[in-house]
Amino acid sequence: QRALARADAERHEAELRLSVLAAQVEPHFLFNTLAGVRSAIATDPARASEMVDALVAYLRAAIPRLRADGRADTTLAGQVEIVRAYLALMAARLPRLRVRIDVPPTLAALPFPPLMLITLAENAIKHGVEPKIGPAEVSLTAALADDGRLAVTVADDGVGFGGGSGDTAGSGLGLLNLRQRLAQLHGSRASLELAARPAGGVAATIRVPVDAAHPPPGKGQP
Repeated sequence: QRALARADAERHEAELRLSVLAAQVEPHFLFNTLAGVRSAIATDPARASEMVDALVAYLRAAIPRLRADGRADTTLAGQVEIVRAYLALMAARLPRLRVRIDVPPTLAALPFPPLMLITLAENAIKHGVEPKIGPAEVSLTAALADDGRLAVTVADDGVGFGGGSGDTAGSGLGLLNLRQRLAQLHGSRASLELAARPAGGVAATIRVPVDAAHPPPGKGQP
């Protein structure tokens, strides 16, 4: 029974990794980016160059980690770098997008489950930023919460629940996969919470227990 449970968990992990990898390199993602580059070449060569640089940086950050074995011994810093590169690419495509990342260096080496933050960042862009008219912001922040867990939040000031395309209320397949994976890794000690922001948009927070091998460097509320 233990072997079957382990095999089932490994299968689910492989499926999740595959689905996230496909989301990163699926044709419309690359086509939209390259179409933006082609358009900018004629009207704004500097921006076209910036988009190409951002795409290269994103692929360099994302592909090696997406090809990794997917185990939970990845660090917060590594996962943040994927999101940073992705949001830089989105900002090059959407000049109205502002990006803010606030992750204390003292938390960078803490273990954090792979392939989760990038999913939240993609949701923020797709469901929050793209449907919004005018300037928008996506932020990524991390802190130790009062309960001692590591809390990492991806927030946007976009159209909010029900205002964009697809599911934005937390029951989509991608978010369901994240919740199932968190439960497999940490049981009830981990959580994914989505909340509407008072000024508009959505904040998605993943909370995971801090590894005992890494003493808490200090507490703070995200």
